[in-house]
Amino acid sequence: MASSWTEVAVAKKEDRRELVLHGTDISKRIDEKGLDTSIFNLVHLNFLEITKTTLKTVPTDVEKLVNLTSLVLHTNALEEVPSAMGALKKLKLLDLSGNKLQSLPDEVCTLRELQTLNVRCNSLTSLPNVKGLVLLHILDVSNNQLDLLPDDISSTELQHLSQILAKANHLQEIPSDFHELPALKTLDVSDNRLQEIPAEMSLCAKLKELNFKENKLKDRRLMKLMEQCHTRSVIDYLEKQYKKENEKRGVSTKGAKSKKKKGKGSKEVDEVAKNLMEVLHFTKTGATVTITENVLEVRPHILCCIVRDLHFEKSLNIFKRFISLQTKLHEDIGQKRQAATIATHDLASLKFPLTYDARPPLRMKLVPLMKVKEVTADSLVTKLRQEAEEQRKEKKRNQLSGIHKYLDLLKDKPLYPCLVDGEDTVISFPPITNCEKTKISKSTKDILIEVTSSISLDICKKVLDQLLQLMLEMGLGTAKPEGQDEASADEQKVPEKLIVEQVKILNAEGNMKDVYPSRTDLQSDSYEINRDYE
Repeated sequence: MASSWTEVAVAKKEDRRELVLHGTDISKRIDEKGLDTSIFNLVHLNFLEITKTTLKTVPTDVEKLVNLTSLVLHTNALEEVPSAMGALKKLKLLDLSGNKLQSLPDEVCTLRELQTLNVRCNSLTSLPNVKGLVLLHILDVSNNQLDLLPDDISSTELQHLSQILAKANHLQEIPSDFHELPALKTLDVSDNRLQEIPAEMSLCAKLKELNFKENKLKDRRLMKLMEQCHTRSVIDYLEKQYKKENEKRGVSTKGAKSKKKKGKGSKEVDEVAKNLMEVLHFTKTGATVTITENVLEVRPHILCCIVRDLHFEKSLNIFKRFISLQTKLHEDIGQKRQAATIATHDLASLKFPLTYDARPPLRMKLVPLMKVKEVTADSLVTKLRQEAEEQRKEKKRNQLSGIHKYLDLLKDKPLYPCLVDGEDTVISFPPITNCEKTKISKSTKDILIEVTSSISLDICKKVLDQLLQLMLEMGLGTAKPEGQDEASADEQKVPEKLIVEQVKILNAEGNMKDVYPSRTDLQSDSYEINRDYE
């Protein structure tokens, strides 16, 4: 029987491996006649996305899609998912976020290939046992109504579980045996009902990010350390508490994880000179970015900073490594640009002040990166969509490369976001492209870094923190001493230095909205930080 939906018919005809359905048009079809069940005859699919619709249930026929590796059903109206989902044994990603789920079938936790389970922003009051998810890397249960985490969340069988995100629930306690998870790097239990944080958390060997803000802890000192956004200090404090508790019980902590390693002559490794991040305070002549009212409904979050005295010419491939670094951050912490987008600009080419605006696609003009001709944003996006469709036909799949795969982030947007300089020239069109005018090169010395997001300001800060730290470690801010080759410089282990200057973000009335880096940004034990205003 022929499919009633064009997208499904085309996918079948071209034997595609991916199918994406979302938006108001799909919702109307679902409301009128229900989901097209012909989808479940596409047995070769390995990626299925149905998002931002009024879909309330998933048909049990989903069990036919045995080759699925990714099933994305976020931002619908799902009230339940069938136990038949347990038949999807190849599934690696399951995204059920932003629905109305109150429970999950036990069968979901039998998917032994699953690496990411995202059920944030639902109404879950409990979770099935997760012990069977032996390859799970990320568990996101944020913004639900959970009183407890699953009993087996700390099972030693969860060897790969590195992120547990459980903020904005009703958690009253967290397991004291989280340290049994060998790969745990991130634990977010902020905005819950916790009164204590187990001192055993200090035994987590790889823990880098611990967030328990917005809880009413009995230990005020611990809460203050958390508010300062310094995980290292929190863990050190918990370690001391752990030792005190065991001393009271007469238990030796000799075998506990030591935080400080000693080298020859009993000198601590901490005594070795660290890299330096030098932060310059905003001055009266400093750089500002004004956010207009228009962009608040489109892509509301932006942070910027200036990095000075860079040395892209210090080695043959360091410039290429820097560009690759941005790409990697887009894929990882930026969640394939879904969460955040980075843009870099040659400071010498900029005219301040800058304005972060949103404009009609037909009126917004720019010269895209690596182009010479000015075009409208509308014509650029139209051309990119045509190229994307040609790629789909050629490759017989939905997965695209380059900027084409970010086009859906602009779908149904009446205005497009843009960063404009003091001459009203568009210098950035996030999340699609930078502009040719401010393109950086190997000879660039000072840059402006721009990070935008449609999700939160916090993700902008995390991206900038990570990018600056990696730039510091890469050695971009320190020139190789004249006449010295790279090998000898490396042998001497000369500390690196990166100079970062604050940029203020202003609201439409000209009042300060944000500044980066602030006193609470750039908190890491991997480098020293010198703020010239302290």
